[in-house]
Amino acid sequence: QNRHQGHPVWCSLFFARAPFRIAAACAQLPRRALRMPAGALKRPASDIAKTQELEFFSAWFCPYAQRAWIALEHHGVPFKKVEGLLPDRPGEEFVGYIKNPRLLELNPKGLVPTISEGPGTPPVYESLVCIEYIDELGAGGGELNVDGATLLPGSPSQRADLRLKSDWVNRHCCSPFYQILVRKDQAEREAALKDLNAGVDELEKLAAAAGGPFLAGKQLTIVDLAFIPWAHRIMICKILERYRGPSFALDLSARPTLAQWLEKVFALPAVRATLAEPEALAMTYRRYADGVAQSQVAEAVRQGKAAHTV
Repeated sequence: QNRHQGHPVWCSLFFARAPFRIAAACAQLPRRALRMPAGALKRPASDIAKTQELEFFSAWFCPYAQRAWIALEHHGVPFKKVEGLLPDRPGEEFVGYIKNPRLLELNPKGLVPTISEGPGTPPVYESLVCIEYIDELGAGGGELNVDGATLLPGSPSQRADLRLKSDWVNRHCCSPFYQILVRKDQAEREAALKDLNAGVDELEKLAAAAGGPFLAGKQLTIVDLAFIPWAHRIMICKILERYRGPSFALDLSARPTLAQWLEKVFALPAVRATLAEPEALAMTYRRYADGVAQSQVAEAVRQGKAAHTV
C-alpha cells in the first residue's frame, strides 16, 4: 500500500481496469489454449497392467474376504490368492492363526481381505472398501477395464445410497451372527437373534421395494456382496442352528423375496467360485461356539463390542 501512495490516481485506474485488460488478452488467445487438459478432472487410473496380478490376501473361511473375492471374480480382475491366515495347530484343534509376514507388512492388523498392487503402492483393506476399489479397476474405465457390470451403478447420489445400504447390512444383518455364536449368556444370544431377525426383515422389505431380483434392484451391487457370505453361513450351512439349536433358524418361508434372491445369487459363477464346502466351513465356527476362538472378531465380541467395529 505504501508503494502506491505517490501515484494515487494512475494506480487506482490501473487496478480498476485490470480485470478488463485480462479479459481482453484472453479473448485474443486461441480457444484451445483456454481448455482444461483432457482428463484433468479424472482420477488417475491404476498403474497396474492388465497382465499383472493383484496380491490378494484372503482366508478360505473368512466372510469378509469372500466379499472381495466375489468382486474379483465378477470383474475378472487378475489376482493371486494368498492364504493370509494359517492354523496355529494341525487338524481341527487350532484356536488361532499364524499370520503371513507379508500380510502383516501390508496391514499391521493382519486382517483379510488385504490387497496390494505391488511395491510402491498403498495396500487396500476393509472388505467394503476393497469392493469399491475392485469395482473401480474392473468397471471404472481404468487400465484393466474388463467387461463386468459395475457394482455401484447410477448417479453419485444413488451410489452413495448403495454405500450406506451396504454399511447398514454389515451392521444389522452380519454382526449379530457373531453375537449369537460367541456370547455365553442365553439371554444375550436371544437378543442378538432378535436383532438379526429384525435386520433380515428390513432387508426383505428393502429387496421387495427395489423390485429384484437383487437386493437393490435389477443389478448385482455392493449391497448383495455385503450379505452373500453371511447368507451362505446362516441360510445354507445353517451354522446358527447347528451350534445354538433349531430355535435360532431363520424362516425363509416368511421372506419370499430373500428366498428368491438366494436362488439367484448362488447360481452366479462369481459367487459359486468362492463357496467353501458347507461341512468344512461349519466346522471352523465350532471354536466360536465353544468360546475358544482367538480371532480379533471373537475377542471383540467377548468384550461386548460388535463385530463391525474391528
